[in-house]
Amino acid sequence: MLKRALASRLSAPTKLKLRRIANRILILPNYVYDLRRFVASSTAAREADDLERLSAHITMDYHRIEKGLALPVPRPGFGQDVVERLLAFIPEYENKYGPADVTCTARAALAEYQQFNAEQGLQLPKLDAFLNRSEMNGAAGGTVLLSKEDLFPFDGEAARRFVLSRRSVRQFTGQAIAKDVIEEAVYLAQRAPSVCNRQSARVFVTHDPARMAEVLSFQNGNRGFGDTLGAVFVITADMRAFTTMGERNQAWIDGGIFAMSLAMSLHALGLGACMLNWSVEARHDKLARAAMGIGDEYAIITMLGAGYPKDTVRIAASPRRDVSSILSWL
Repeated sequence: MLKRALASRLSAPTKLKLRRIANRILILPNYVYDLRRFVASSTAAREADDLERLSAHITMDYHRIEKGLALPVPRPGFGQDVVERLLAFIPEYENKYGPADVTCTARAALAEYQQFNAEQGLQLPKLDAFLNRSEMNGAAGGTVLLSKEDLFPFDGEAARRFVLSRRSVRQFTGQAIAKDVIEEAVYLAQRAPSVCNRQSARVFVTHDPARMAEVLSFQNGNRGFGDTLGAVFVITADMRAFTTMGERNQAWIDGGIFAMSLAMSLHALGLGACMLNWSVEARHDKLARAAMGIGDEYAIITMLGAGYPKDTVRIAASPRRDVSSILSWL
């Protein structure tokens, strides 16, 4: 009561000044909270000692092989250090966890690499011996040849109208989004690019009204419409996918790209969506994680509310800045 009474006597500029002083003190422990979780989760300062960390290293390296093969003129014998790591990581993974999609895909990429080098007259005995013992189970890996029509199988003007028609929606019918529709949206969103194809994005979702209300209670930007949503997505990135200190912010990059991809995928399915930002202090993040069952290894990027829009909706105009104000030529 005393604290509230004292606060009521302070002018708005004074309150703002005191808040800035407090933030100077509190910003360090908030950064330490993020740092501790990154160091504990990524392999920047620890071994790749579990399924997710090993999977990230294998994916990163087989994708390096794929990228090399996809160059206009690949160099024979490129990436020998990458191949050496894969020949070590794949058996380590399978000895611990058994064969999986990631190891079969890595083998498929290595098989195309082997074929390419053989066509150039370069023999790779260690790789040959490894692949002779390998089972790929028809996994996709390596490269795919596409025509321009395959890349752009749509009318350009229709695609432009689709992109321009995406808006943040806050007026919904309240109808729950069915499980299969949610799964389709996430499947489409997986086309989002990610660093070295590591696909760190992880999505936690609920379409249960009571659970949605609990999740949304930790986010203050959904007042007035949160109770009419058809599903709530919590978009995260698994920091175990990252391997160097230079990638300390990569979770927010990959996760942010995935979030936009999911918003566009929901739009493609005729669903409205609205990003619900997750710009919170460490103590709030901890409380929400405990309630939602989200581990420290996941960086929470944003929430996203989605649902079936009403037949007519009113939206914020949100005019965009002139292109000239955001575009600079190098």
